[in-house]
Amino acid sequence: MALSVFVAGSRIAFARYLMQAPLFVAVGSGDAAWDSLPEPTPEEEAQQLAALSQESALTNCIGVTRVRARSYMKADPNGDIILSDGSAWSVSSTETNTIRLEAKLDIGDATGDSVRETGVYLDTKISESVAAGQMFIPLADVTNLGTLLQLHRFPPIVRDGTISQAINPYLEL
Repeated sequence: MALSVFVAGSRIAFARYLMQAPLFVAVGSGDAAWDSLPEPTPEEEAQQLAALSQESALTNCIGVTRVRARSYMKADPNGDIILSDGSAWSVSSTETNTIRLEAKLDIGDATGDSVRETGVYLDTKISESVAAGQMFIPLADVTNLGTLLQLHRFPPIVRDGTISQAINPYLEL
């Protein structure tokens, strides 16, 4: 019998790399038709997740925002970071195979759009004309989105210029 696995040490090494790598979080309006889809059955959800894992880009990218902070995470039943699946986590002072990114759309970012998807991208390239401290970069100023690492779709959030929006993806490797 022949077996092969991605070992724990390599997962931590990849997390260590991503902690230093150029990462951006892209936001997209997705497809308005998603809004009227019924809740999927567990079987349909499994099929949808399998299909999403094959995606290489957002459906309708609006722009990207810079990652503002990164941290290693660990599962912790008493943790104060609660994920959408209800699991509790806390920041880890040691390297783990899970990292949390902190990004944000400020009040004026992506105004007039409905955001339905986000994606974590590696090696994004932006135009040299973009100011060094500019956090949100419209798609027109992105020269190469890079490689999509994670895709998240959700009900629409209307960007009307009155709220900021925290985007805190976690990558469990």
